Amino acid sequence: MAGDQRGAGVGPQDAAGRQGGGVPQRPGFDPAAVADQMTQLDGAAVVGPAPSAAVPPQPTGAPGGAPGAPGAPGAPGAPADVSYQPTAAAFPAQSAPPAPGAPVGPYDPQAGSAYGYPQNAPQPPAPPAYGAQQGGYATPPPTAYGIQQTGYSTQQTGYGQQGAQGYGFPGPAVQLSPAPVKQRNPVMVFGAIAGSLLSVAIVIGLVVLFNGNSSQHNTAGGTTGGSTTTGGGGSDAGKLTVSWSVPKVDGSASDQRTLGVWTTDKLVVRGDATGLTGYNLSDGKAAWTLKVPDGAKAFCSMSKDVNKNNIGGVSFNLGDDDCAAVGAIDATTGRLIYKVGSPLSSKSFSTQVTVTDTTLAAASGSLLAGFNLTDGTSVWSYKDRAQYCSDSADTAGAVVAISDDCAGSSPEQQLMILDANTGKTTQTFNLGSGERLTNIVSASPLVLQISSGYDNDYFVGVDSTGKVEAKIPLKVTGQDRLQLSSDSDPMTKSLVIGNTLYVEVNQNSKTAIRAIDLVGGSTLWTVDGGAQDGLRLVDRKSAPTAIAMDGFGKSGRVLSLNPTDGSVTQLAAFSSKSNANAFMPFQGAEVFYSTDGRVLSVPQLPMEATATLYAKG
Repeated sequence: MAGDQRGAGVGPQDAAGRQGGGVPQRPGFDPAAVADQMTQLDGAAVVGPAPSAAVPPQPTGAPGGAPGAPGAPGAPGAPADVSYQPTAAAFPAQSAPPAPGAPVGPYDPQAGSAYGYPQNAPQPPAPPAYGAQQGGYATPPPTAYGIQQTGYSTQQTGYGQQGAQGYGFPGPAVQLSPAPVKQRNPVMVFGAIAGSLLSVAIVIGLVVLFNGNSSQHNTAGGTTGGSTTTGGGGSDAGKLTVSWSVPKVDGSASDQRTLGVWTTDKLVVRGDATGLTGYNLSDGKAAWTLKVPDGAKAFCSMSKDVNKNNIGGVSFNLGDDDCAAVGAIDATTGRLIYKVGSPLSSKSFSTQVTVTDTTLAAASGSLLAGFNLTDGTSVWSYKDRAQYCSDSADTAGAVVAISDDCAGSSPEQQLMILDANTGKTTQTFNLGSGERLTNIVSASPLVLQISSGYDNDYFVGVDSTGKVEAKIPLKVTGQDRLQLSSDSDPMTKSLVIGNTLYVEVNQNSKTAIRAIDLVGGSTLWTVDGGAQDGLRLVDRKSAPTAIAMDGFGKSGRVLSLNPTDGSVTQLAAFSSKSNANAFMPFQGAEVFYSTDGRVLSVPQLPMEATATLYAKG
């Protein structure tokens, strides 16, 4: 994931000088071709030497064009938050990247940081498991307010020395035989909606939402133009009640931490370090279970989604916390299609994976490669641009993002965007001194979070033409630091729809949702929906959706938020007979809202239940 570092010389080399033994390595970059496409952060185009006649095997993005236009202002009439006004454009305009590949899975891409072992900050109070998120190049905890923008490089003299070995690992893919599958009952399709809620450990003061003392909560705060009606009273007819619940599994709490959740038309698949299990959406009964295969110690991570053929990707811990193997799984049957990988000389502590219709891409500081989704053969392998580089990487959707720090090279810090299907570089940007990728906040549209020294981290969008939008700080004076999730994180804390980022914030001792314009950088609105204990964000790509927590002893509601002004419309209410009035099922859980109005909750830690489905009575 973003945050792993890799020094020079990672991975064994064969007699031909290739790293990774059995996996073919990518040849080196053509410095002239790559320099031609690069541009400076301050907006000035960099003219590189003419491309050489010989085309290198790894194409790069198109040459940088004219300096990017400044980001457009926020939406007309929207109340601007001066604290989120951008101070500078983050990157210059770039040529348009290739058209995105087919959607990854039958559901919309989900917002989520890469996860692997170990994690950066455990959310519920439990030790980290294999596959829990690892922190990257994070800044120290804030002790003072204020934003200081970091300057950018203003000159480029081309690449430094070449010769670093490619990423990847030796070892052929191991084809596995099908596993027996239990019969499943047909159910209605969950729509292209998936999401999760912010863990209590993430937001300061969020624990007050669940202490049962409703008199301490202030219902004011935020701009809201929507309904303030609370649920819980009257008849339970037509309200959401528990349809089924899967009991919690005995075992170590750290091993039971959810690595990811996949959904198909008939199943919900939950994975942890010990294995993956597919449950029927119709009755909650287990359809299949896949344990850790021979040669691996545990599962490390899962792709955020399955592709259109219900194939998902995973990574494995081969021992000693080295998540250097990957595999493809048929989510319909639970069959492990293949496992490929061998231990690396520089451990891959956190390997994030993503799947397209043809390729499984893996990203960490030690493993950056693509594999055929059918048989695990090597498709591409990333090669550093210089001999001594330290890398951060993340992958989501059809995108791989890499930032490097190459000592003695010019520029030293650089950010590359790769096509996950081919490994080809589509865009290249210079970074300022000490800056590096934290994670991919959203793969489509592309939004990146950048670490930039002490408390100067920011996020920035890149539009469909490759133009970089406003640089928006995560920390502003007088407000809590924004907590964004990556597009590969199994627990969503933020999501991007169109040109707007939606994120949970702490306001007046309860959780509100803030909308931020990615083009101009201004805050559009902040709402709490009139809910006594605030809102919890649900990832729904068609429109922002939230669960309203209306206080102790009252059932909650499912709300749709108007993107323009944050006004709310009630979609459903929970029955007083359900256990939703305490909202323990939604505390640090991945939540799905289906097209037919059902709500599925999969907790990060199965303290009370492994999964629960609510349906209208």
